Amino acid sequence: MTDNTPRPLWERAQMFIAFHRDPERKKRRSPYLWPPKDASADLRAETADQETFVHLRGPDPACDVQIKLRPNAVIARREPGRGWSGVEITGHFVRVLVGDTWVDIDPMGTVKRQTSDGVSTTFLEFDGSIIQLTEDAEVCVSADGERITRRTAERLDVVTGDGVMSAPRKRGIDQKPPREPDPASSKINERS
Repeated sequence: MTDNTPRPLWERAQMFIAFHRDPERKKRRSPYLWPPKDASADLRAETADQETFVHLRGPDPACDVQIKLRPNAVIARREPGRGWSGVEITGHFVRVLVGDTWVDIDPMGTVKRQTSDGVSTTFLEFDGSIIQLTEDAEVCVSADGERITRRTAERLDVVTGDGVMSAPRKRGIDQKPPREPDPASSKINERS
């Protein structure tokens, strides 16, 4: 018979205040950790001098999580290599760091995935539609999968249940016209 009882991820939680400066206001090499009495502490927006956090300890030290408490955010961190390594929760969004990629969730339910180099950004809209942005193209897929569009600087491609359309893009206001030859240089060429 197998035991289906879930194994706990964490076994102990302890609150600390980390003092980054000594009483003479000199920066410490490593912070002085003090467990506050009655597990209560003021939260400071500026964390250069001191910060409040909860350390969650598990049976395996690699599972430990540090939860930083700020007046405007809660930040959870753990060692990289086991899925997410950072989570930030504010009144406006939730962000998760997985590898070198941030995934943001806004209050309306839109999910944004952006690589750390900014080369690729993907949006999953609250209605289920998907938008992929890269340096070269923008691809959109409707929530029901009935419509796919691809835009590049040169072309617009659309796939629907009625068929496929592919056409060159019309020159927009933001695009520069082709460079006209310099009349002076053409006269020089005529004389030679």
